[in-house]
Amino acid sequence: MDFPYLTIIALSPILFAAIILLLPKERGENARMLGLAAMVLGLVLSLYVYIATYQNLPAAGTPWRDTLRFVEEHAWIPSIGLNYIVGVDGLSATLVLLTSIVGLGGVLVSWSIEDRPREFYAFFMLLVAGVHGVFIAVDAFLLFFFYELAVLPMYVLIVVWGWKVTREYAAMKLTLYLLIGSFVSFIAFLVLYFTPVEGGEALRTFDLRVWSQANFPFNTQIIWFMPLFLGFGVLAGLWPFHNWSPDGHVAAPTAVSMIHAGVLMKLGAYAAMRVGIQLLPQGAVYWLPLVLLLTLVNVIYGSFIAMRQKDMKYLIGYSS
Repeated sequence: MDFPYLTIIALSPILFAAIILLLPKERGENARMLGLAAMVLGLVLSLYVYIATYQNLPAAGTPWRDTLRFVEEHAWIPSIGLNYIVGVDGLSATLVLLTSIVGLGGVLVSWSIEDRPREFYAFFMLLVAGVHGVFIAVDAFLLFFFYELAVLPMYVLIVVWGWKVTREYAAMKLTLYLLIGSFVSFIAFLVLYFTPVEGGEALRTFDLRVWSQANFPFNTQIIWFMPLFLGFGVLAGLWPFHNWSPDGHVAAPTAVSMIHAGVLMKLGAYAAMRVGIQLLPQGAVYWLPLVLLLTLVNVIYGSFIAMRQKDMKYLIGYSS
C-alpha cells in the first residue's frame, strides 16, 4: 500500500483541531505551536506531492482518470456507490500546495490572537482541511462534504473573531449565499447520479472518474450545467452572486481573509470547472456565451468598483 500523502494532508488538520480543543484554556501557546506544526506538515507533504506530480506529467490527450496521481480508494458505503477516493492532477496539486502556503501564513499572522486561541486555531484547521479536501476529492459526495466543511468554519471565525461593526451581518450573508449555492449544486449531483447515460443505465456512483467518461444525455447537460456552474460559482464570487465576498473580506480576521482571497474563491472556480465543465462539456459549450458574459462583467465591474475603494480590505475584496 502506498503512503497516504493526500489523506494526511487533508485529515491531519482535523486531528490537530481535536487535539487543540482538548488542551486546557491556559495553554494557548500550545495551540499556536500545534497549529504551526499542522501547517508545516501539510506544506512539506504538499510540496512533495507537487514536485512528484510535475515530474511525471501525462501526455497531451490522456483521459483525466489516467492523469491522477497519489490515488487512494477505500469503500465507504458501496451499496449506494459512495467511496473515499482522492487523487491529484497538475491543477489540483498546485492548488493543494497553494493552500498549504496560505494556511501557514494564516497561522503566523494570527500568532498575536489572545481571545480564545484554542478555538480560533481549531476552526482555522477545519477550514484548511475542507479546502484541501475539495482539491483532492475524486468522489462527488466527498467533494461536497469537504466543500461544506470549508464553508461552515468561516461563519464561526468571522462572527467571533471578525471586525465587530459588521461581523454578524457579513458572516450570516456569506453563509446563506454559499449554502444556497452548494445546495443547488448538490441537487445537480443527484440528477447526474440517477440519470441514465446514453445507451445505458444510471451510473449510481459518485466516482468522478466514471462520470468523466459517461455520456450524459444532451438535454440533461443543457438543463443542469448552469445550476451546477452557478452553484459553485457563488463561492468564486461570480457576478451577480458576489455581494457576500467584499463584506466577508472586511469583517474577517486577517488569516481568514488570506484564505478567502488566496484559495477559497479559487475553490469555487475549481469545483465549477472540475465538475461542471469537465463532466458536462456539451452543456458548457451551449452556455459558453453566457459564461463569458458573466466572467467579463466580473473582471470589468469588479475592477472599476475596486478602483474607487478607500478601505484596503474592500479593495482586496472587489479585486478578488
